Amino acid sequence: MVTQSLKETVVAAGEFYITTNTKEMIKALRVATSIVVVVFDPQTGLGGLAHMALPDSRMSNSGGDSGFKYVDIALPQFVNDLVSKNLVKAAAQVKIIGGSQLFNFGGGGGNILNIGTRNAITARTLLTREGLQVEKTETGGNKPRTVLLDMQTGYVQVYHPGENPRYL
Repeated sequence: MVTQSLKETVVAAGEFYITTNTKEMIKALRVATSIVVVVFDPQTGLGGLAHMALPDSRMSNSGGDSGFKYVDIALPQFVNDLVSKNLVKAAAQVKIIGGSQLFNFGGGGGNILNIGTRNAITARTLLTREGLQVEKTETGGNKPRTVLLDMQTGYVQVYHPGENPRYL
């Protein structure tokens, strides 16, 4: 009996990846304050993962930054690329993961240093503006996560180090 191995693609912060390959797993590692948006369209088999580190490109103090590390730049481009590959927005399963607060600087969600919360709010706002309904979220907390999208099933698996994986 021959088993086919799945291709595993790791998406780092500041990157996004889109595919229709059902033999692929898309993975984001060490998702802490950063935010991951996973989109899967069961009608077309199209899916992707965007991994973004900061909410607002105005935070940059240099022109050498990768624009895709900012939610306000990467997310609209990610959605545009999905749509250009025939994403059916009404069918899309959209999930937001990440946005942890690893350090407590005080001041609550409005604190400029609370990057995780700001990432989650910015992502949800932009997805709504793009006409995509967020189905599920797992944001906040104080631990990093690993996120895995199985392109064959569309299932999203999330786990913290040392804990059992769960499906979102």
